[in-house]
Amino acid sequence: MPSDITVVITSCNRHDLLARTLESFRAHETEGRIARILVAEDGDADPSAICARFGAEYFRTGKRVGQMALIDQAYAMVATPYIFHLEDDWEFTRSGFMQRSRALLEADPKTLLVWLRAWNDTFEHPLSYRAPDGSWGVMAFDFCGCWHGFTFTPSLRRLRDYHLLGNGFRNLPRTMYVVAKKEAAGLPIEVEASVFYRRLGFRALILDEGGYVRHIGANRHVIHPADPGSGMAGLPRNAPCPCGSGKRVKECHGALI
Repeated sequence: MPSDITVVITSCNRHDLLARTLESFRAHETEGRIARILVAEDGDADPSAICARFGAEYFRTGKRVGQMALIDQAYAMVATPYIFHLEDDWEFTRSGFMQRSRALLEADPKTLLVWLRAWNDTFEHPLSYRAPDGSWGVMAFDFCGCWHGFTFTPSLRRLRDYHLLGNGFRNLPRTMYVVAKKEAAGLPIEVEASVFYRRLGFRALILDEGGYVRHIGANRHVIHPADPGSGMAGLPRNAPCPCGSGKRVKECHGALI
């Protein structure tokens, strides 16, 4: 079968985590159709030794550009029809995820991507459907008023669906009220991407209940000036959330920030 997947891994000088991510991915990726692994390093840190160890390519931005610009730069280097998106702080625990993700994408052109997290590890994002045998599910629309299943956590997706954005993630028009100090911040754009694809009729699926990955980067976030601030559209944290939920900002959309 043709090698038609590019693995894109975003990295930011957490190379001990990057090594664990690559090692576990190599151990559990059993489909064997990876064309290349591309590590996108945000800044001037050097991941060359780790990349050589695990057969990955890499590029460095030289200075910090932020998550969205980094992803756009990396995706511009992709020529395969599929992208497996990955960050530098995930550990794979089971095999078979690539084959099963591909089958779900091929079955429905409106499936945008396939989550690999366990069902009890989705940031409380609910499922709208669960297969009777627990083998897959559908991520619910309208979680907290703005999340429809899009994610940058480990997942297989199509390059052609990324091209629907036109000018990439960082140039998505702002339509939602989740805001950050600077446009490069990742979270508001993730919300915008979720809304963008929902309007086009896409949905996100998730593999079976036990999941295939676990997050290993807790408390290791790399601070960037463009990271989201503590407020939302200037609203006090105890003000009613503008989504109409009846909750306070800090208990609703503010919790996302």
